[in-house]
Amino acid sequence: MSTPTGTPKRVAKVTIEAPVVSFRYPHFLIGQQPSFDVPPPSTIFGHVASALGEWPTEPLHFAYAFTAHGRGSDLEHQHIISRAPGKLPEPIVDPLWKPEEPPPGKKLTKKQLAALNTPRLLERTTEGTVQPHKRDFLFDVRLELYLDPPELAEAFRSPVFTVVLGRSQDLACVRRVEVVDLLPATQGYLERTIIPGSMRPRLPWGMTTLMPRYIGPAPERQPVFESYIVLRERVYVGYPERTQARQLLTFAGAEDTWWTDPATTEDRGGKRLLYFHTLEGGAS
Repeated sequence: MSTPTGTPKRVAKVTIEAPVVSFRYPHFLIGQQPSFDVPPPSTIFGHVASALGEWPTEPLHFAYAFTAHGRGSDLEHQHIISRAPGKLPEPIVDPLWKPEEPPPGKKLTKKQLAALNTPRLLERTTEGTVQPHKRDFLFDVRLELYLDPPELAEAFRSPVFTVVLGRSQDLACVRRVEVVDLLPATQGYLERTIIPGSMRPRLPWGMTTLMPRYIGPAPERQPVFESYIVLRERVYVGYPERTQARQLLTFAGAEDTWWTDPATTEDRGGKRLLYFHTLEGGAS
């Protein structure tokens, strides 16, 4: 059996859908901007913070399955702002300028009076340019997000800020919020998710991707990156006799903690497995 006897794990399960999202590779600044196939951990952390209305202060444990039914690219304008001191092409009077009143009892020269009545002109401090570039988008997406502690379910029933998935313009919708009991498992399958890059020696499938794990608070917004394995197709766990299947290899001394959602589809006697990642609240 894929679900041996053990203590269930109670978590919040939040189902989110969006018509379009884009999880940009942060190291691409010009030209085409590709998108991750799945949301990076920093996006999940920000998504939870948006629902709470504040930075999570307790450790956040999460797992997810993410589906996108389409992928494409389109032109998007990139607004580049840079420092540019100097004069404007045409003189513009500062709208906040007012003529100064001469000091009482003091006689001023014509030059001094002229200086008091000379309008103050605006100076150029920045300039902006618009540069078109291609950006990748994912369409018709669905995120099944599992969160521990389960009390986070209440935040998604009445989120503080507008529900988005990634960028502020990518509006999303919380379709369902529930509290479920996950069961410990030794067999099952992984799909449409991420697992730590440290498992790469045991897994010849999936794509190793450097993702932002955490982005600190403003103004520094210091990012922390980590390697993950992105799994789109199914990979099986706990079937050593199935040598032809895509499966996670078993090494001596390797111990994994897997959880399964009883509501998921069964395949080869097991159900979808979940690996929980941990992000420390307010720290990397």
